[in-house]
Amino acid sequence: MAAGQQAPGAAQPAGAVAVAPFANLSGDPADAWLGAGIAETVATDLEQARAHAVPLLTAAVREPLAAREPLVAGAPAAAPDDAARAAARRLGAVWLVTGEFQRSGSRLRVTARILSVATGAVRRAVREDGERDRLFALQDRIAAGLRAAFVELDGPAAAEPGAASGGGAVDASASSGSIAPIGPIGPITQGQAAPADAPPSRRSRRGGAFGAAAAGPAAAPAAGDPAASQAPTAAPRLSATPVPFVPAMPRAPAGRPAADLAGVAVDDDLLPRFGVASGAGVLSGRPAVRPPRVRGAPNIDGRLDDAVWAVAAHITQFVQLSPLDGAPGTETTEAYVAYDSANIYLGFRARYTNPAMLRANRSDRDRAPGDDAFVVYFDPFLDQQRAYVFSVNAYGVQTDAILSSRESGGFGGGGFGSGRRREPRGFFGPPRGDRSWDTLFVTAGQVVQDGFTAEMAIPFKSLRYPRRAGNAPHRWGFQVARRIRGKNETLVWAPVSRGVAGFLPQMGVLEGMTGLSTSRNIEILPTFTALRFGALDADGGFSDGDPQPEGGVNFKYGVTSNLTADFTYNPDFSQIESDRPQIEVNQRFELFYPELRPFFLEGAEIFQFQGPVNLVHTRTIVDPRYGAKLTGKAGNTTIGVMYANDEAAGDLEETGAGALGQSAQTFVGRVRYDLYAESYVGAIFTDRELLDGYNRVAGLDSNFRLGNTHAFGVRAVGTRDRDLDGLETAGYLLDATFRKTGRNLSYTLAHYALSPDFATDVGFVRRTDQRATFGMVSYNWWPEHWLISWGPNLDYMRGYNFEGVLEDQQVSGGLNFSFANNVRFDASVNRDLERFGGIDFFKTRYRFMGVVSASRRYSFGVGSNGGDQIFFDPDHPYLGRDSGWNGFFNLRVFPRWQTRIFVNTNRFVDVRGAEALVFDVNLFRSQTTYQFTDRFLFRNISEFNSFDQALSLNFLLTYRVNAGTVFYVGYDDRYRQADLIERDVDGDGLDDRFFPSTALKRTNRAIFTKLQYLFRY
Repeated sequence: MAAGQQAPGAAQPAGAVAVAPFANLSGDPADAWLGAGIAETVATDLEQARAHAVPLLTAAVREPLAAREPLVAGAPAAAPDDAARAAARRLGAVWLVTGEFQRSGSRLRVTARILSVATGAVRRAVREDGERDRLFALQDRIAAGLRAAFVELDGPAAAEPGAASGGGAVDASASSGSIAPIGPIGPITQGQAAPADAPPSRRSRRGGAFGAAAAGPAAAPAAGDPAASQAPTAAPRLSATPVPFVPAMPRAPAGRPAADLAGVAVDDDLLPRFGVASGAGVLSGRPAVRPPRVRGAPNIDGRLDDAVWAVAAHITQFVQLSPLDGAPGTETTEAYVAYDSANIYLGFRARYTNPAMLRANRSDRDRAPGDDAFVVYFDPFLDQQRAYVFSVNAYGVQTDAILSSRESGGFGGGGFGSGRRREPRGFFGPPRGDRSWDTLFVTAGQVVQDGFTAEMAIPFKSLRYPRRAGNAPHRWGFQVARRIRGKNETLVWAPVSRGVAGFLPQMGVLEGMTGLSTSRNIEILPTFTALRFGALDADGGFSDGDPQPEGGVNFKYGVTSNLTADFTYNPDFSQIESDRPQIEVNQRFELFYPELRPFFLEGAEIFQFQGPVNLVHTRTIVDPRYGAKLTGKAGNTTIGVMYANDEAAGDLEETGAGALGQSAQTFVGRVRYDLYAESYVGAIFTDRELLDGYNRVAGLDSNFRLGNTHAFGVRAVGTRDRDLDGLETAGYLLDATFRKTGRNLSYTLAHYALSPDFATDVGFVRRTDQRATFGMVSYNWWPEHWLISWGPNLDYMRGYNFEGVLEDQQVSGGLNFSFANNVRFDASVNRDLERFGGIDFFKTRYRFMGVVSASRRYSFGVGSNGGDQIFFDPDHPYLGRDSGWNGFFNLRVFPRWQTRIFVNTNRFVDVRGAEALVFDVNLFRSQTTYQFTDRFLFRNISEFNSFDQALSLNFLLTYRVNAGTVFYVGYDDRYRQADLIERDVDGDGLDDRFFPSTALKRTNRAIFTKLQYLFRY
C-alpha cells in the first residue's frame, strides 16, 4: 500500500479513485506484467495531478481481484469489472479506473475506462494506440486523457450519485484519446455508451439506470454531425481523431410506456457480458460475448425501438477486415444480441458520414451480394469446419449460406484440383459461403437519415448445434461483419488478420446461452408442378402437348439438434434457375455444371471430398423416384448417408435393351472425425447399382493444420467397376498437398496419381491416366493507400501418363492489383506443352481481367484470353490461334430494378496457311428483375448463341412467402435459325433437309407452374 493510503474499508475523501490492473487481452504470458505497469503509471499520475489528492488503491486492489486475474488467461465467467468494483466499494472509492491492453506484433492498444463504483456505468473512455517500444509515451497519453476526464467529472455539474440514489442522476459525456492503425483489438465492455438515438440503455431488473444518461439535448451529436462517427475521415493511414463515447438517455421505445422496459429485463447474473474466451480451442483468447436471455421477443420490423434492445449485448467496437486489416472502422457500427428459448435476435445500426454512399436494392432472397449489409456467422460446434451465414441489407433482403473451411480461405480440404481454385490474389473480404443452402429466418430493414437499421430473428430449429445436458451453457463460434461497398470496406467485431490463414479460426465466441428449446424440427414440404410443352412436328408445324401435372413431398425430421433426416418422394427437380451458358465448341474435356436442386443441396458440404476429382456430383442422379438422407454431427464425428432411386437409367437407349425400365440405386456414405481447427480424418463410400453392373468407390482423406499458415493433406481412393457386359476394372487415386497461406508469401506443393481405370458413376472426373506435380508461389505487398495490394505469382505443373510419357507442362506467371474504390486487375501469361493425338503442341497464351465497382448504380468487368490453341480433332489435330472476350455489366437504375448482362466469346483461326476462320462463337445473356413488393417479383432471362443461331426467352413470376413457401409461373420460348433446324421426318432419325429461311423459327415452348408450401412444427 502506497504511503498515506488508508486501510481497506476506511472512509475516503470525496472522489476517491481505485485503479485496477489492466487486463491482458493478447493472452501472451510474456506481456502479463504490462497490466500492473500501466495501472501503476496511471495511479501515480492521477495522484499527483488531482487537486484533492487522495489515496489511489492500485496495490490494495490487486489482492481482492482474484476473480479478475483469470481474465488474463481468458476466463469466460463473470464480467471482468465486477471484482474490481466490489474491491473498490470495500475500500470506499467512488471511481474505478479499469481497462485492457492488446498487442499485435509491435503495435499496442490500451483502453481505459472510468466507472462509477455505485452504478457500474462507464463515465469516460480513453483509447490509445502506439508502438510497443514506446510504451512510456503511450502510458503518458492514457494518463493525460484520464486527467482531462476527471477535470470534468470533478465539476459541480457532474456529481456522482451515491449508492442510495438509485442511480437516478445523469452523467455528462466527454472523450479523450485517439485512434491510429493497429492490429486486432479487444472486446468492449457491457457499459460502453451508445449514440443518443441508439436503442435505450440497459436497465436492471429493478428498473434503475444501468447505463449512463446524457445531460440535456446537447450531450449527443446530431445526426450527420461528424462527431457522430467514431471514424477518421479519409486519410489512407487514418490520422489521429477523437473517439466519442456518448451515453444514451435511458428511455422507452417510441410509442411505448417506460414501464415496458421492465418486461424484458433479465436477472443480474444473466446480464450481457464481454470478455476473452478460454477453453475454446483455437478461439481461446478471442473476444467473447454473453447475450442476455429475454422474456419478450422483438417485433422484427427493422426499427430498433423494441425494449429487448435495451437489455441486449451491445457491440460497438468494429475493426477493418479490409482494406486495412486491424485498422479502426471508418464508419460507426453497432450490433445487438439477445436470445430466448426459440430464437436468437440480432439488431444492427449502420451509420454513414455520407448517407448517399449506401448501396441497397430490393431483390429476391440470396440476390443482393453487391449491397451494403450486415453478415452474421455461427459455428455452433466450435470446430472451425463450417459455419452458418446469415445476412440482411437495408431493405431486409436476406441471404443464407453454409461456409466450409475451404471457402473461408483456410485449409479445409485441399488437393491438386482444389488447390488451384482460389480467390483472386490480393482479395481479402468477408467469405460468402454456398448460398444454395436455404432455411427459415426473419429479417427486416429500414433506411434512416444517416444510414440504416435492421433486425434479424433466427430460430434455433434452423441450425444444427450440439446437445447440452440440463442448463449447461452453449459456446459457439461467432462473428459479426458489415460490408460498406462504396469504400470496399469490411468491418468485423472479432479482429481478423491476413497473417493467419482462414476466417473460421479467427472468429469470436458467443457463450452462455442455456435452455434452448428441445422440440424436434419437423418440416413437410408438399410440391405441385404442372407443365405444358410444345415442339415442332414432322410436317414443320407446331403442336402443344397435354398438360403434365405432378406432385411430390419432402419430409425433414430433426432426430436431435445436431442430426437431421430427410425423405423425398417424387421430388420436383425442375430448375427455376437455369444453368449459366458455357462455350461447348472445341472443348477437350466435359464441362461441369453445378447442382441446383434443393434436396441434394441440404448437407451437401458434408459430402465434399477435395482433390483432383469430385467423388459426389449429384447431377449424375437424374430422375429419382424417392430418396433419403441422414446428415449431422455427433460429438466430433460428422456423418452423411444418402440413398436415391434413379429412374433415368432405364430411359437411356445406350444402357442396352435389358436395362430399359430399370432403376439405378445410388448410395453415398461419408464420415469425418474432426481433430482440431480445420483438421480431420475421414472416409467416403459411393455405390451405384444397375442390374448386374455396379460402380463402387471407397476413399480416405485427411487434413492437418500446422500452425497459423501451413497445412498438409493426403487422400487415397480406390474404385471397382463392372459394366453391363460383365467387364470389371479397378483404379485408384493418391493425392498429397502441402500449403502455406500468409499475409505476404503463399505457396502450394501438390502431387497426385490417377490411374487409367479410375471410374466413378456418382462423381465427376474430366481426365484419368495422370501423374501430375503442381507448384504455386505468390507474394503480396500491401501499400494500403490508393493501391491496396499488389504482387506477382508463378505456377508450374508437369504431368505424365502411366506409361511415362510427358503429356502436360504448364508455366504461368502473373501480376494482380487491388485498388481503392472497388477496382481490381489481374493478368498472366502461360507457356505450355500439351500432348494430344500423339503430338506435342507448344502454346503461348495470355489472360487478363479487370473489374470496376465504384458506383452503386453500375459495375462492370472485362477480360480476355487467347493465344495458341489446339483444334481438338481426334483424327487431324493442329495448332491454331484463338481469342476470346468475357465481360459483365450490372445496372441498377433504382432499387427495385436490376439488369445484368454477360458476354462470352471465342474465335478460332487456322494459321497453317492463309488464315481461315474455323468458328466464331458469341454467347449473350441478360437477366432483368423487377421487385414489385418484398414478396412479388418478375424476372426475364434472354440468351443468344451465335454459333447455333439459337435464341431463348424465359419469363418468371415469383411470389415468395419465405424460403420454403413459394409460387412460380413461368413461360419459356426457344427459337433457332430456320435453315439450321433438322427435322425428324418419320420418327426413325434425322434427315438432311432444312427450312430454307434464315429467319428465327420457334422450336419449343413451355408454360409451367410450381407451388410449394412449407409446414414447420
